[in-house]
Amino acid sequence: MRSRALPLLLAVAFVATACGLLPADLQHELLPSQTQYKTAEAAYSVLIERHVDKPTPQQLIPGALDGVAKYLKDAQIDASATVDRPTLTGSEWSDFAKFTASLDAVVARYPTADKTLMERAAVDGMARAMNECHTYYLDPNRAKGFNQRPAAVTGIGVQIFQPDPNVPIEVIDVYPGTPAERAGVKKGDKIIRVNGEDVTKITTDEVANRVKGPEGSQVTVTFLRGSSEVEFTMTRARFQAPLFSSRLEDNNIGYIKIPQLISSVADDVGAAARSLSSQGATSWILDLRDDPGGELSVAVNVASLFVQRGTLVYQIGRDGQRTAVDSNPSKFLGLNKPLVVLVNKNSASGSEIIAAGIQANGAGTIMGAQTAGCVGTGQPRELPDGGLLLVTLTKMQDAKTGADLNGPGKGVVPDRIVTDPADQQLQAAITFLRAHV
Repeated sequence: MRSRALPLLLAVAFVATACGLLPADLQHELLPSQTQYKTAEAAYSVLIERHVDKPTPQQLIPGALDGVAKYLKDAQIDASATVDRPTLTGSEWSDFAKFTASLDAVVARYPTADKTLMERAAVDGMARAMNECHTYYLDPNRAKGFNQRPAAVTGIGVQIFQPDPNVPIEVIDVYPGTPAERAGVKKGDKIIRVNGEDVTKITTDEVANRVKGPEGSQVTVTFLRGSSEVEFTMTRARFQAPLFSSRLEDNNIGYIKIPQLISSVADDVGAAARSLSSQGATSWILDLRDDPGGELSVAVNVASLFVQRGTLVYQIGRDGQRTAVDSNPSKFLGLNKPLVVLVNKNSASGSEIIAAGIQANGAGTIMGAQTAGCVGTGQPRELPDGGLLLVTLTKMQDAKTGADLNGPGKGVVPDRIVTDPADQQLQAAITFLRAHV
């Protein structure tokens, strides 16, 4: 992941968030289905057999039925729709048979219901029942863009994040030179309407799909800014989200910001750091605020730029075994210290691994606000409907203290808490480095 932020880079109007992923494992080797509900059965089987938390039927099936009830209401089939709730015993496949009987009853009771959409809602409900950030379902349309970074996208030019399914989607970055920047969209703005339609109860990628459109076309987005609404009509344009940015601050402080841990960002950041060092940088700020994560290997390589040899975090698997995630010595830069790492509540997954590893190994000072507490690894499994189910395989513990990093109220606690606005957090980091050079 607790509530979850959709870990997905979308080739649409927004760049949405990503979480710590193992290399893609789009497996087709699912056992032959025993029921007509092949997608729900496959998802149930994968969660029962693979999820790190070892879910039970009593957890998954009520969640699936909640999803079905929500579908019936949202599709306006029946606002007061009822779904049979069977008595569950904990017997995995006996209980699943009771679940399919409930679905059959829904189909019979509501013949206008779309059976495919209902089944997908059930799968989404199972995933949500896990209540953690790395388990979620992507229907076939959303799955097409999973974990892919296009060369350029067409839209308004913001990065968005939804820390909880029950709160509006928030703008966490506005890219320079884009329609959003020109219109006056700001970090922290919350999206509440697109073209006049309420979007506060739909997912990040569904909002993105409503905002995307042909280059040159217009879209009107209404934001909540503080207690007031602001509305902008913007002309969609092509833009490329930066992998990272770097510059000299205050003459000799190397500043590097990483919005997301994808692609070759570790090598690119390493090259930028060497360039800043040649320009006179003698201390460093690594800005991971609002970085939702990415591939585990990328997180390890970025941390290894600053940690030569050491354990970054420990992975805990389904069997309870603890495995060290160590730095990669070949990536170490050997830069002059000191180093400040900036984090906030939206720093998640891979960015939390970097911060935790640097903190545990004494390689830098963590500043800002406590991170998201969404630290684990997920793996995609292809389902019979062409969608993807992301399943959490491991969770993480702090390498120094052994504390769990994943879950509500957890994450990386900064060495120095700075809850001021973003520009003041950056100034606090500069002031700190000035006193320690």
